[in-house]
Amino acid sequence: MIKEFEIFIPDEKIELLNQKIDLTRWPDEINDARWSLGAKKSYIQEAMTTWRNNFDWRKHEAKLNEAGSFKYKTKSGLELHYLHKKSGSKNAIPLLLTHGWPGSVQEFLKIMPLLMDGREGIDFDVVCPAIPGYGFSDKPTELGMNAQEVAKLENELMLGLGYKKYIAQGGDWGSMITKWIAELFPENCFAIHLNLVIAFPPDGQDPMDGVSAVEAEGMKNIEKYQATGYGYFAIQSTKPQTVGYGLNDSPVGLAAWIIEKFHGWTKDNSDKLVVSLDEILAIVSLYWYTESITSSARFYYENGPLGFTFNPVSQPMAGAIFENEIARPPRVWAEKIYNIVQWNQYPGGHFAALENPEILAEDIFNFAAKLEI
Repeated sequence: MIKEFEIFIPDEKIELLNQKIDLTRWPDEINDARWSLGAKKSYIQEAMTTWRNNFDWRKHEAKLNEAGSFKYKTKSGLELHYLHKKSGSKNAIPLLLTHGWPGSVQEFLKIMPLLMDGREGIDFDVVCPAIPGYGFSDKPTELGMNAQEVAKLENELMLGLGYKKYIAQGGDWGSMITKWIAELFPENCFAIHLNLVIAFPPDGQDPMDGVSAVEAEGMKNIEKYQATGYGYFAIQSTKPQTVGYGLNDSPVGLAAWIIEKFHGWTKDNSDKLVVSLDEILAIVSLYWYTESITSSARFYYENGPLGFTFNPVSQPMAGAIFENEIARPPRVWAEKIYNIVQWNQYPGGHFAALENPEILAEDIFNFAAKLEI
């Protein structure tokens, strides 16, 4: 069942947020503090002043509603929230975009109109579902909602919308979900586009065989991530409920937890982020108002047993590799899993649809032009 879903946060919830910001008990910090220790206190304090006094949630709420806000009740009874816009072309290609953590459907608000504008005879109908436990999608009440299960729900959604054939695209968890969609539903998903590619060295082979100097340099990203940026992953993969008590109750704690990722996964040499604070606060606000930080963190726990190894898929695949992405495997590794027809490298970071919507949209259009549709 499909129904329109108007997003509206009551004024009382906005006022409660402001009150809780006012009651913050700030932690201490050493002199000359840097982002290497975590979210920088002075930056978070300034961000909270902005959130408290100058941020306009209603503006972002309106953008979500204007993007086509709906809910779909799956056969299991769980409801998915999603954004859906049609290009108007009868030959439009259905395109499924899946976000990750700490993202949301808001990541796609800038790229959706670019994809719908059309280019050289290619138009897209765009569908952006919220992963269960994220945003306005239902929170799972039982264990078992991993990327494989989400792939099944998203394919069900696409079929429910009348899209029997479609392209799937994703980054972060969306990349893993997209890979599962391709593996489970090759009769429906005829191509995939990823802006985070997960791949590992081939067994029994020198991992550096066929790796270029540029790719070898890019492989250092994952080493840095594992050495200095992996703490949240370990916590959310093992004890998501414990961290939820603090983050679900403290807006400042929640904001610091999320903002730090937008710093470390984009450009980390100054306080200036390439993604605007206004956009980040909109995402933080969505997590706050929907109380979805615990359920979204639990997705890490759910995917532990599933692991990150994949069976090969035959559908055409495109990889958009961004310079500051947390993982940049070389193409020869990815070729063991994917049928690569396009592989491009770009400046930018982890949140491609937010940071570089024009580049990502262009890459998707170029990929679609190579496909036999």
